[in-house]
Parts: sequence; C-alpha cells; structure tokens
Amino acid sequence: MAKPVSYLGIDLSPDSIKLVELVSENGRPKLITYGYTESKSDILKGDFISNKNLTSTLMKELADRSGVTTNLASAALPVASVFTSVIKLPNLIKKDVDNKSKIKGLLAEELKKISAVPLQDMVFDFNLIPDSEVEKAASGAKISTARFLITASTKDVVRNYVDIFKQANFQLTNLDIESFSLVRSLVGIDKSLIMLIDIGENLTSVEIVNLAIPIINRSINYGGSVITKAVADSLNIAISEAENYKLDLAIMMQQENMTNFPKPIEDGLAPLVTEIKYLLQTYYEQFGQDKILDKIILTGGGALLGNFLDKYLSEQLNVRTYIGDPWARVIYPEELRPVLWEIGPRFAVALGLAMRDII
Repeated sequence: MAKPVSYLGIDLSPDSIKLVELVSENGRPKLITYGYTESKSDILKGDFISNKNLTSTLMKELADRSGVTTNLASAALPVASVFTSVIKLPNLIKKDVDNKSKIKGLLAEELKKISAVPLQDMVFDFNLIPDSEVEKAASGAKISTARFLITASTKDVVRNYVDIFKQANFQLTNLDIESFSLVRSLVGIDKSLIMLIDIGENLTSVEIVNLAIPIINRSINYGGSVITKAVADSLNIAISEAENYKLDLAIMMQQENMTNFPKPIEDGLAPLVTEIKYLLQTYYEQFGQDKILDKIILTGGGALLGNFLDKYLSEQLNVRTYIGDPWARVIYPEELRPVLWEIGPRFAVALGLAMRDII
C-alpha cells in the first residue's frame, strides 16, 4: 500500500464523532481539517455499534462537510471494549524477549487462563513494560521476570468497526486503543508517572501511564451527566436547567469571586475523586511506590468544567493537574488558537490517531 499523503483519525466516542486530518511537515503534524458531530442521547444514544447505518451516514456526512481528502482512516477501541492485563513471564533469556513471535505464543497460553472469552474469538497485542533488568541484560542473559501489558478485544467488536468504516467508504488502516492514542497526543515522550482522565458525557476513562505506556486502564460509568443530575437533585431543578447551570458556571464563579466549586458541583465530583484515589492505590499495590504520581492530565468534554476542574483536583489530590493540550505539537493557523483550545480536550483521541504514523 502506498504511503498516504495525509493521516486521518476518527474517534467514535459515545457522545460524538470527531475527526482530525493531518499531514507531516518536516516531521511535525500539520492540521488540514477537523470536525465533529454531536450525537447526545437523541441521535446515537451513546451506542454507535448498534446503529451502524446511522453511524456510517453521520461519519460520511462529517467527512464531506469537513473537506477530508483521504479515505484511509485510523480508529480507536474504547477502554470499555478492551481487556487489559499485566502478565509476568519468568525465567526468560534476553534474546527471547526480543522474539515477538515466541513471546506472543507464551502470552497466548497465559491469556487463556485469565480471559473469559475463548482465545480463538479474540485479537490481542502486547507491549513490554520497561524494566532496568531487561534493558541492561546481555543477549544470552537470564531474566528473572519480564512484564508485558496485554490488550485484547473480541473479533466481533473489531469486525463491527471495520463494517462501519467500510459502509462510510473508508478503509480502516489501524485500530488503535484509546489509551494509546491519548498518550500519543497528550504525553508524548514524557517518562514520568502520569494519570490521564478522559471525562465524557456518560463514561470516564482513567489511565495510569509510566514510561509513556498506559499500565492500568479503567472505564467508569461517570461523566458530565452525573454532575448534571447531582446539580438538578441538589437545587431541585430540571435537567435542562442544570445543564445551563454548568454552562454558566465559569462566569458565575468569576463574578462572585468564588475560590471553590459550589456544593452541588462538589457532590457531583465526589465519585470521580474516589475512583482516582482507588486506582492510584491499586497501582501502588501492584508496582510499588518507587515512582510517585507526578501529574494528572485532564481531557474530554468535561475537562473544562467551570474552567476550574484542574485547580480543584490539584487541591483535592495534592497532585499537579493540567488541562491537556493535544494541539501542542501540531502546526496550525494562529487565528485558530482560541477555538482549538476550547475544543482541544474533545479531540485528544482523534489527534492521537492521526499522529500515529507521523511522530
């Protein structure tokens, strides 16, 4: 297959479809076009896989409206559709660690023991988790334990994605995993211990990333809708009014010189804070505390809540927290900076997909 002149990433998230097309300019990604289709509950109802015809139609319309120039595209499986596990292989020789075919066979046998889905119905990939013993070992040296991150999904899920893209007249060239796309666009080569939090309308994914590899991934039934309901219940108002309350939150906090979220918002955020603490504790129990969490990066549509969520989580968790900027390494017209910053958290996955073969 000839190398494409541009790279298209399409993110089918539960609450919208987003796309980004990039080209490579001197090794740096350059923006060609972008676009999104809001789906909310009245269009896709958060389930694009069960609405193949509608999803493919919306995708094609979005591509046409955005002026996409290629029919080759990359997509990403959501964390909720992916089985991940860290598998330890003992007593390997260093040269065996570099033998991908042999390692895949060994991991397949281990995967059979822990997966509820038969191996023949799955596709899986793996990454070696960096370790000083493995890195320093000579080719013939014996390694006590090597750890591998396994990511697997069912063939049916993969087939559904291929069908949707084919129906929209796209050739699906890569099927990535959201967590890897987020690392690509938001983390890059940063080797520190980082937590990525992608807050959607109904789902939030939390990843702990070490040495630029997402080691632990968790998808939770939490998102902007939970906060909206907490506001509605607390203030005894309709959901639509609670949505407006959230939209006006930043202005209200600025006008009233508020230094913290109103209680209804704090109540809505409490489950997220609890999940973050739980996942971090899980990581420390599995991998030790030789390396302490350095920062939290927020992304997704809920990341800009009140223009204050990063500060709030910094205070609650005592960890530096930032709004991720997936456009940081992308070349784009300066006049687009304000709008790209506003929509940036929503486009992190699509950008990471488009960057796959550029950086």
